[in-house]
This record gives sequence, C-alpha cells and structure tokens, in this order.
Amino acid sequence: AAVWAPNHRLTEPWQFYVLGEQAKRRFAEIRRDIRKATLPNPEAPEVQPALQKIIDDTAHTPAIIVLTARGHADPELREENYWATFAAAYAFMLAAWAEGLGTYFRTGSIREYPSLRQMLNLDEDQRIIGVLYAGYPATAPVKQRTPATNKTVWLD
Repeated sequence: AAVWAPNHRLTEPWQFYVLGEQAKRRFAEIRRDIRKATLPNPEAPEVQPALQKIIDDTAHTPAIIVLTARGHADPELREENYWATFAAAYAFMLAAWAEGLGTYFRTGSIREYPSLRQMLNLDEDQRIIGVLYAGYPATAPVKQRTPATNKTVWLD
C-alpha cells in the first residue's frame, strides 16, 4: 500500500529500512544513547532501569521500519518528496491496521542523529522522515477522535 501513495511527478521518493534482529539491537542502543544525552547524570543507578527498558522494548518490537525521503536541489520537489513519504507511511499504517497490526509512528530528534544515518548508510540527500513500529497488539486501544463534521467547513 505504501508504494501507491500519491506523489507529484511520480518521483517515488521513499525508501524503507526494515530492521532485522541485529539492526534492532543497534537501533535500541542509539535510542538509549539519545536519551542518555538528555540526562544530567546518565550513569546514576536510578536511571539505569529506564535506559535498559529502552533497549528491551526496542529490541522486542516485532517490526521496526525507518522511512527516508530522497532530497532534491529544487526546494519545491524536496518538500513534495518529504510529504509524499509521509503519505506512504500513512498508507502503510492503514493497510497494517486492516490486517490487525498496530502501528506507532515516531518522529523527533532521532531523525537527525548521526549514528542512525551511519547505521543505515544513508546518502547525503536522504532525509529520515520517521520510524514505524508495528506488531499485533494484545488489545486494540480505544481512541477518541473529534467527529469529521467538527473539522469540516463547506464553502459555497
């Protein structure tokens, strides 16, 4: 489903990096290191369980996929590639949900972390869009959403 996401000029700018077991462990260490960098005393005994939880939770996630978008010298095309890759992520998430898989899409500072770029062996023009986590949920979460009628404006 993801590769059928709309993209202007049919650039298909996305790349999907599916992490195997060893790659998930390296990714878990990167996530832990990012968190450690934010702590005033990362070696304190009281923070070690939380840091280990990052490793354990990440390494035991059934599927982790890093999404990247190809850049472009033209700022308009660069933005279109970026947003098309978000559309691909969304299409993937909808298709996964239809098959009973739960997904979680994470963005944030990890997208710019040099060690993740190095791990993925990214080209200079590739931009990390986000990280998709997927697996079968023990229970389907109940989410409240604002009705579409509250978010829709009809104009004549």
